[in-house]
This record gives sequence, structure tokens and C-alpha cells, in this order.
Amino acid sequence: MNITMEDIPINLDWTRLDILAVVCEHVLDKEKEAETAMHQAERQEPFNQQILLMKEKKLKDQGKARIISRRREEEKYRIVGKKRNFKRTKSETGEILPMPQIVKNRINQLEKDVKEVKLIIEKEIYKTDASEPHNRLSIPTTQILEKFLTDEEEEYLCMYSNDNRRNLKKVRVIDPSLDIDELELRRWEMNMSASYVLNGKWTKMRIRNKIKKGDRIQIWAVRMDDDELIIVIVKLSPDEEEEDDDEVTIQEANIEEQKDSNCINNLAH
Repeated sequence: MNITMEDIPINLDWTRLDILAVVCEHVLDKEKEAETAMHQAERQEPFNQQILLMKEKKLKDQGKARIISRRREEEKYRIVGKKRNFKRTKSETGEILPMPQIVKNRINQLEKDVKEVKLIIEKEIYKTDASEPHNRLSIPTTQILEKFLTDEEEEYLCMYSNDNRRNLKKVRVIDPSLDIDELELRRWEMNMSASYVLNGKWTKMRIRNKIKKGDRIQIWAVRMDDDELIIVIVKLSPDEEEEDDDEVTIQEANIEEQKDSNCINNLAH
């Protein structure tokens, strides 16, 4: 510790012993101040740690609250959509077309046990779905028929990564031609709603399967026994898409149905 004349005012009448006593007293005071400050810092550290934990818990609770709020908003707009008589799919009316057997056979080839199968959505391919620049297949949350993600997966997709983009989940996708490719599942927030999207190699998959605007597809979620999420895209044939088609006679429809049945039987064997 360096002490100067400015630190201690010296009286010219003091003896050397007086000066030494004053200097020692000053040093002791400084050491006491330093010790007191150190003790205060030690006492403050647990308190600071507690504040940090409280902040982390608050952020986590806020994240959960946002997810709950989003779910309520999505449910509200789903109900509003029904009240406005938006176009309803066969799935929404209870006439769900089952997953084709050839697709089930393809899933069984993965040599994993299936834990659950859910129909996520049955939808029409929009203009943006068939747009190469957009390169994504949208899954509007207001049209999702059944929850297909775990709470942890939903929370993860709502969070942001280090590059300030929302997290993504890579999933294997079985396309209509039964090929398997890896796509990216993301969540997009919009003004009044949200959507999950499949992008990455979507355009490549769409072109390979000749999926175009106006086509109708089903998107299934298959959860395997190891919790892997596999997405299945089924392209519906024209006679499955429309309940009433004035351009097709009953006889022609029966012929097409028989052809489809024979084709499925041949593939199954």
C-alpha cells in the first residue's frame, strides 16, 4: 500500500513517533475498509446468484406462456374458421381416407416399431407450395387435425438459435413415390396465425413426384418406438379428391377404382 503526504496531513509540531502512529492508524483503516468490502461482496454473491436463477425461471415461464398463448390463438382461429364456413376437407367431416397399404409396407421396411400414426392435415397444394422460389410446403396450425409434436419439440421450434433464426428439426420424409429424403421442419409466425413448413429439399421432392398447384395431399406423422418423427406425404388421386365430378360418369369412376385396386394389390404382392 503506497501512502503519500496527500493521504495524511502532517503537523509540523509532531514528533517522528506521532507521525508513525498516524501512519499505522491510516494503514489499519484502509485494511479494514478492504476487508469490509470483501465480506460484502461475499454476502452479495449468493444474492446475485439467486437473482440470476429467478431471471432464468422468469424467461422459461414466459416461453411457456407464449406457447400456451399461441395454442389458444390457434384454437380461436380454428373455431372462427369453422363459423365462417371455410372450405372443409373430407378429414374434417370425418371421412378420412386411410393411409395406403403400400405406404404402411414402406414404413415397415424401416425395421422399427411404430408407436403412433396421426393424420396432420389434408390440404390442397397452394400456389406458394408449388413455387420454386418459396421452396416450402406449408402446414397452417389452424388446419392441423391432431397434435403431432411433443411439448418439447414445440417449445424448441418456437425458440431462436444463435443466428437469430428459429430452430429447425430435421425429419425424414416418405414422399408419394415412397422415396425417403430429409427435410427441415420449421415454425413460421405470422400476424394472425402460424404455420409449420417443410423446406430444404421440398422443391426437389415436389418436382420428382409431379406435385402441382391444385393437387390434394395428406400429410401424416409417424412416431417410431425410438421417438423419431417421420413425415409421410400421400398424393390423393383425382377421384379421391372430388366427391362430385360432373365430367366423370359412374361407369368411368368404377373402372378407375378397379384399376387402382389392381395396382395396389400388385404392389402389395
